Parts: sequence; C-alpha cells; structure tokens
Amino acid sequence: MAREGSIIYQVLKRLKELQRFGESKHLAKKEEKLKCLEQGRPWNPARVEGIYSFKTYEVYKEHCLDFANWVRKEKGVKNLEQARQYVKEYLEKQIAEGKSAWTLRLKAAACAKLFGCTTSDFGVELPKRSREDIHRSRLEREHDRHFSEHRNRDIVEFCRATGLRRKELVRVTWKDVYRNEEGRVVVYVDQGKGGRPREVPVVKGMEEAVWEAREKARLSGQEKLFLHVPNRADIHSYRREYAMARYRELEEEGKVATGELYRRRDGQKFDRGILLAVSRDLGHNRVDVVARHYLD
Repeated sequence: MAREGSIIYQVLKRLKELQRFGESKHLAKKEEKLKCLEQGRPWNPARVEGIYSFKTYEVYKEHCLDFANWVRKEKGVKNLEQARQYVKEYLEKQIAEGKSAWTLRLKAAACAKLFGCTTSDFGVELPKRSREDIHRSRLEREHDRHFSEHRNRDIVEFCRATGLRRKELVRVTWKDVYRNEEGRVVVYVDQGKGGRPREVPVVKGMEEAVWEAREKARLSGQEKLFLHVPNRADIHSYRREYAMARYRELEEEGKVATGELYRRRDGQKFDRGILLAVSRDLGHNRVDVVARHYLD
C-alpha cells in the first residue's frame, strides 16, 4: 500500500487539487447551476468547487494547516478523512477562545472547502458578524503600514466588485449604492476623474458583498461606506481584477461586442466594443489604456 504522507502533506495536496487560478469562477458557477438543475439538486450560488484566487488560496491554506496541526497534536490523527470528524470540536474550541465571528467563519469556510462540504455540515452554530466587530477601515491604525486583506476584506471585496479609485471610495455613500431599472446593483460615482459622473455595474456574483457594505452604513446612521482607506491597499490591482471580470462578463453576454478587434502589441486581441464598455465602467475613455494596463 502506498504511503499517504503526513496529514500536512495530504492537506497541501488536496488544496493544490482545488487550484483553479486563471479560470473563470463566474463560468464555473453557471456550469454548477446547470448540473444542479439537471440532477434536481438545490443550487447554492455561493458555493463552487475549486479555489480561483491565489490570495484566497493562501488564506485557506493558513487556516487548513492550523486545523491539521491541531488535530495531529491533540487527536493523534494522521489521515485527512479521519480528521473530518473533529472539525466541529475544533471550531467550538475556537469559539470558546473568543475568536471573532469573521475569523470563525473564515476557518469554517476553509475547512468546508478542504472537505468538499458546506459550513453547516459541521453542525456548529457560528456567531453572526455584527458591525461592532468590524474595526478595520475606520481609523488609521498601526497595522495599516502592513496592509492585511483579511482584516480589510470589506474594502477589498468592494473594490474587486466595483473597480472604484481610491478617491472615489472615500466619497461613496450608502445612497450611491442601489438597483437600477434592470434590477442590477450599481454604484453611482458623482465625481470621477475629470469630474465626470458614472454609474458602475457591480460584478455579478459579488452583489451581496456590496449590498452588505451599504446596509452596514445605512443601519449605523453612517453616510459614507468607508471612513478610511488604508494607504497600503493596492487599489489599482483590484481595479485590474474588476476590469478582467467585467470583460469576461460582457464577453459572455455578447450585448456590446462589435466584432471590431483591438490588437495589443503582444498580439492579444480584444473586442473594441467590450473594451469601450469596460473603459467607461472604470472611468476612462480610451480603450488602449484598459487593454494595456488592466487586462492580462
């Protein structure tokens, strides 16, 4: 019988099998939805097999290894499948130690991804996140000099979903987030670059995160969504992620495609109609800027 390797090795191997870097998570969700409809299974739009972001992979790996080390040390377990039965106890221990609701849900999500199930399958009632638990992005703090996407996930998700610039982020209010006539969640930017206003479509599949940020501000009586955006947050990289997600989205819809191609110097080709739409979403007017600086 072949050796399985240590439980740490098994965890890393499983996570590597789940890597989907460079693939479209949006497309994977559509395929999963069709499978569920064909098989008569309930479809959960928040769940899809695989890990599509390297940053998400790194966070999940950290939490999965924490669990693996705990179950190896405390239970003497060497097999990943045998470790599954101890996830409930592990999470309950984290709750007893006073871990934040956000951290607990992230640990549960990491374990659920590792074992191919949902967090509810563990049978643990996780505490709900409340506004009082969220201190990131409110005031200037020591850890802002070493920006943590985990601690600032509300801003990071909002940026990836909307592609707003830093100055636009600090101006946006909860009233600027609404549904348009088509029912699409959008963010109104009253004064973008050059003083130009625009209505920004939220990337499909990320509406919930944007709406949650809106409701947190509204219910607290706070007008602005973010009182502070850490200086070390790489806003441009999130704008690039938004641009790529929007391009794929519009490409799949095919509504604004013109068939006229823009050829980049490296030979990569893009539809000019889609480029123009993405450019306007970002607050630009030149397709070459988006093609050269925002799209891989």
